[in-house]
Amino acid sequence: MKNTGIAGLFFFTLLSVQVCNSFGQALSVGVGLGATGFLGDLGGANYIGRPFVFDLEKSLTKPAASLFLHYSISRRVSFKGGLTYTSVAGDDKLIQPTSMFSPEWFRWYRNLSFQSTIIEGAVTCEVNLKQFVPGSKRYRFAPYLFAGFGVFHFNPKTTYNGQLIELRPLHTEGEGFDSLGVKEYSLIQPVIPAGIGLRYNLSSSAMISFEYRNNFSFTDYIDDVSKKYVSQSQFNQYFSDPATAALAFDVSARSDELDPEGIYAVTTAPGQQRGDKNKDQYEIFQVSLSFILFNNTMGSSGFSSRRIYAHRVKHTDDMFRHKPGKQYYYNKTK
Repeated sequence: MKNTGIAGLFFFTLLSVQVCNSFGQALSVGVGLGATGFLGDLGGANYIGRPFVFDLEKSLTKPAASLFLHYSISRRVSFKGGLTYTSVAGDDKLIQPTSMFSPEWFRWYRNLSFQSTIIEGAVTCEVNLKQFVPGSKRYRFAPYLFAGFGVFHFNPKTTYNGQLIELRPLHTEGEGFDSLGVKEYSLIQPVIPAGIGLRYNLSSSAMISFEYRNNFSFTDYIDDVSKKYVSQSQFNQYFSDPATAALAFDVSARSDELDPEGIYAVTTAPGQQRGDKNKDQYEIFQVSLSFILFNNTMGSSGFSSRRIYAHRVKHTDDMFRHKPGKQYYYNKTK
């Protein structure tokens, strides 16, 4: 909830900024391409507690694509609504422990992994830090802050014996078990996107923007890891099919693949902590190109206008020989 509170405060601050220099509206449509990183229980950098991009596992960065509509209501404020398709992943095997029983060693020994596609729809409010007019040459670039609200769909899976298996139906942490009191999680969740960007007018009809966005979710189950390990007997009680119960237990605790003799198996025994309680996040770095569909912000963009220089005036002696009733003219030279 700490991350959610920070994001909510940030969003409130953006909406509290006074709308100034109101001048009309502009509507544009755009596409974006970028990369996504995951911040959750699985994978991550070797050290625990690093914030944002410093805790990303770079090798698991995934492509992202988006389609959006952008509506400017003033030189300072605009709104954007869009759809984003991307994926996230985490793998404990990629962690490199510095020593036995170090904080990262326990994550490596856990030996869990996941992957999931994400489909997100969100609306954000953007506040320019300087005046910006779509299609204008004079007000052609501006850094901006943004925050908003949306929903996303995910579905965590893992590879087991060469097959990709959905994790939620296996209840790997006893979600829905009456004896544990752990609620099942939904695959559709709310999200608060917030970040910073820079936009630039390429011409009177095209804009480019560079954006970093952190997505604060309200769930800790994007990677299907949050609470504690569950015993084999509890899976047997819940599932009527013994094969399903055995599969659920096998994918919930996989340290035996690294430690077949179970020398350190106590660290992943039933009841031991499997994940932390922090909500999961995913970050998107994106470059977007948009095209103006409607623009009543100005009469002229300034991109095609020519600079006009005043005529140089040649002063003659006639200027100083004024006689009543006689008109004098300035001589213009090219």
